[in-house]
Amino acid sequence: MDEGYILSNKYRRAIFDELASGESDTRRIAKKHRIVSSIADKIIDDFVKSGILLKKDNKYVFTESGEKLAESIRG
Repeated sequence: MDEGYILSNKYRRAIFDELASGESDTRRIAKKHRIVSSIADKIIDDFVKSGILLKKDNKYVFTESGEKLAESIRG
């Protein structure tokens, strides 16, 4: 997964940015950005399948490649 894929969709960008800022509650993220839960779940699943997120103790955390991608998008 690359920057363009995330940045090209406002929902992917919003979810990615929230996760990068430390938020791990996907329901809260979806509610805050008014994203339908099923769409948020699909985006999260895409992030997990692509290897940038990992589910750990019922929370989502960035993998090493996810951290690199977040740094690249931020700066």
